[in-house]
Amino acid sequence: MTEDRRFLWYLNHADGEVPWQAEHRVPPSLDHLRGVAAEIDRLGYYGVLCTAREPIALVSATEKLRFLIPEYPGVKPPALMAEQAQVFDHYSGGRLIINQVNGADPVLNRYGRFEGKDERYRVSEEYWKTVREMYHDDTAAVDGEYFTAGKQYKPAIPGPRQERLPLWGTGASPAGLHHAAEVLDVYLSFLSRPEALTKTFATARAAAAAKGRDLPCGVVASVIVRDTDDEAWAHFEWQLSETDPAEIARLADRNLRSFGFPGLDEIGSDDPQVQARIDALRAGRLPGRDELEFQPGLAAGLTTWTSGEPPFDIAGKGSGNYLVGSPRTVADTIDRLSAECGIDHWILSGWPLAAEARRVAEQVLPLLDRELVTR
Repeated sequence: MTEDRRFLWYLNHADGEVPWQAEHRVPPSLDHLRGVAAEIDRLGYYGVLCTAREPIALVSATEKLRFLIPEYPGVKPPALMAEQAQVFDHYSGGRLIINQVNGADPVLNRYGRFEGKDERYRVSEEYWKTVREMYHDDTAAVDGEYFTAGKQYKPAIPGPRQERLPLWGTGASPAGLHHAAEVLDVYLSFLSRPEALTKTFATARAAAAAKGRDLPCGVVASVIVRDTDDEAWAHFEWQLSETDPAEIARLADRNLRSFGFPGLDEIGSDDPQVQARIDALRAGRLPGRDELEFQPGLAAGLTTWTSGEPPFDIAGKGSGNYLVGSPRTVADTIDRLSAECGIDHWILSGWPLAAEARRVAEQVLPLLDRELVTR
């Protein structure tokens, strides 16, 4: 693990006290997003994980904040992707990071891509090699296995150019790990159980080392920080009390099936705690803290991406896992997991977005036992 950790935040139009419930959301607007982005920038975060829709409109509201923007390889022609990256870096001063997303079959099918999961990684390797060359103004024609293009003849878009267009992403299958070693600059994972995360990161780093490369690793996690542990857990449980169990059960069934898992009526787990969460959803209720807290200060929960991911980590992806506690508790947990699992970068989220980002920046990050590099 590198000596310096970078901390990013999450930015999305869905915001509020319980943003996965419509009645608790802040009405979405560009003004609200610009205000949140400006606050995250002011607080010193390295960047934000965001959607592909709004970032170019947020550049002028920020000064140093980097934007980690999701892209599916192959959906856009390489030349168009390279031009868009050049334009973003021109207006932002070189603050673009690509979040390379392999995606699920139903999502890619919607965009007209029908390759299977493993083949999408092969597509991605060729795609990003081509995009990076075009980003650096290579004008040669392209004749690859998946992509062809004529000679580039347009006048160059003004700079700056980053030395290497940064790609962050994930992929735990053999094909995904091979892809990570070839393509990625930072390997990402949801904050799964520490023993599993340690193994995943070690495997990813070993694959990169075999290619002569270092591969920093980062996690995506949510956080609730309050003055005391009891207050933080009270807020976690209040969010659950304001959540519709029937809607979460519906999303669980749909999202499990979209990722190729059995539906909610069929899925099971060898972990008694995870099985208890599944049983709760089947019974028409939400699981409680005893079913969700899997280590002190760590719990499976809900997020705004519950609309697309199985909730409460019932599929073992770690997609809604939380750090919960006082500033000291959360800081100690971050330090422990950084050392134990080899975590270089943290992408955090909490709601409301600006308010929780402020708590973490002002109360948690100063307590960390290693220097925080924000820029």
